[in-house]
Amino acid sequence: GAGRIKGEKSRHPDLVVEVAHPKIIQESGAEILRYANLLSLRVTMATHPDGFRLEGPLATMRSTRPRAVLYEGPVRGLCPHAPRNSNTMAAAALAAPSLGFDRVIGVLVADFSLKNMHVVDVELNGPPGPTGRSFAVHTHRENPAEPGAVTGSATVTTFWRSLVGCCQLPSKPGIHLC
Repeated sequence: GAGRIKGEKSRHPDLVVEVAHPKIIQESGAEILRYANLLSLRVTMATHPDGFRLEGPLATMRSTRPRAVLYEGPVRGLCPHAPRNSNTMAAAALAAPSLGFDRVIGVLVADFSLKNMHVVDVELNGPPGPTGRSFAVHTHRENPAEPGAVTGSATVTTFWRSLVGCCQLPSKPGIHLC
């Protein structure tokens, strides 16, 4: 396991303090998130309406407004109706098990101005500290996409580079599936 000595029993920390070198986060980030005390995680995915492949009640939604929220709520409720458009949200729910599919909020936005792009915003908030203020992280990703495409054009390249990078790790060469 990440950050664990072979044969050592699993520990369940009461506090996670992240001031680590990027290599530590690369090696142990998933383990750290498993115990992180997150208050909220919200993932918003916006694209042109032609880029959605929706099912059920979402499939019949139409808007004449330039930008419309099609869904806002727990990721668990979105995944069955947008299985091809909710993968980033589902990954966030898996990465934050303290929140999971019921407490990670997914937002799906149809935006007519995004003809050749998918935009993903991730907002993460932690608990208030001694001053009453909370930490917050906000990321914004713009992925070029062909009009009507479900997957951004940079996704395949990014996936391939990640796969090649995994195969070149000195500690664990090759691909390992679990």
